[in-house]
Amino acid sequence: MPVESRIDARGGKAFFPRSAILAGIAALLVSFLLTDVVPRYAPGLMRFEHALADVRTSLLSDRLPSQHPHVAVVAITDQTLSEYKTRLPIDRALLAKLIESIDAAGARVIGIDILFFRTAPADNEEQLIEAIKRAKAKVVLAAADERLGLSQPQIDRQLRFFAQAGRPAGYVNLAIERDWVVRFKAQPAPENTYPRSFAQLLAEAAGFPASAPLRRIAWLGEPRDGSDTFLTIPAEALLGPADAPLTKAARSGLEGKVVILGGLFPDMDQHVTPMTSRTHDRMPGAVVHAHIVAETIDARGIRQLEVDSLALRLGLALLAGMGFLIGWRYRLKRQGILLGSLATIVILGLDTIAFWQFRIVLPIVLALLAWFMGEFAGHYLGRWLGRRAPDPGMWFTR
Repeated sequence: MPVESRIDARGGKAFFPRSAILAGIAALLVSFLLTDVVPRYAPGLMRFEHALADVRTSLLSDRLPSQHPHVAVVAITDQTLSEYKTRLPIDRALLAKLIESIDAAGARVIGIDILFFRTAPADNEEQLIEAIKRAKAKVVLAAADERLGLSQPQIDRQLRFFAQAGRPAGYVNLAIERDWVVRFKAQPAPENTYPRSFAQLLAEAAGFPASAPLRRIAWLGEPRDGSDTFLTIPAEALLGPADAPLTKAARSGLEGKVVILGGLFPDMDQHVTPMTSRTHDRMPGAVVHAHIVAETIDARGIRQLEVDSLALRLGLALLAGMGFLIGWRYRLKRQGILLGSLATIVILGLDTIAFWQFRIVLPIVLALLAWFMGEFAGHYLGRWLGRRAPDPGMWFTR
């Protein structure tokens, strides 16, 4: 007698009448595979995950009615340096004049997003140090930490400048991914000389204590009135006569704000971000820092389920287990394909709602993989080990 007939004669029992046991085993295996194996041996899949998150970020990020009220950027451009012989290092006398002008405008905090490890004329550097010391506004300096690969003389030169200026310095915290996109804030390096970041120090100097550290940058979309996200003033506009209308207008926009002074050059310190990846544009590092500072000031943030988190492991296991039971239940019917499509729509919808309403980035690719791997396993194991005839028992054992 064939095996299938022998089983039916004994009361209609299959080899594994409780498919939930198999579903639990499949769920654990899928969760382990997607959280421990895939990130290590298939990093390209994780980059695809990041790319989908970039789309959500660019479309659904917060948008203010107009320019950010507390953060501004003063841009040193090629036009600013048109009368100077060199671009780098930026002339220290020019920086001194700009700091004095920004301070005279009533800025609350001045962040100098320029690195000071290059050799500059001694007299000009002394002029810059004196301008920093005289400033009434709080001044924060950007630092290159161990990850930038400076030589020992460059490290010593930077430390010497900070000691002479007497102002706090924080590491530049732009984390560039393997695909050259800036999505995250760099965390302090082990045994870092600078334990806090440039953006964090700026926010704290303005009176906004840092909240719980979140890795993702909470970007701002274009304001609803079509203006720039942050007031951006060409540096040369601040250097005219104090009573000139253009100079007055430029300075008036800086009063009471956190002002980031940095270079906006077309070929230096330009980065791809989730807000520019679709258009292949670049965002200057000073503007990226402005987004990070604004995030802290506004008490905004984006959370994500980390690959090694228990919540993600349990969530993927649950999806895989449900997919397994659905695949088992409809192993002999065509509804399984339709249910798989509906599950995809539901997962995409939940992911969109999670980011739109709660600013949580869910691992959409891993979630879809968990579902389809579970459903695939349930379908084929069900055809091999399950019954061929209707079963009046629980739905997942039929």
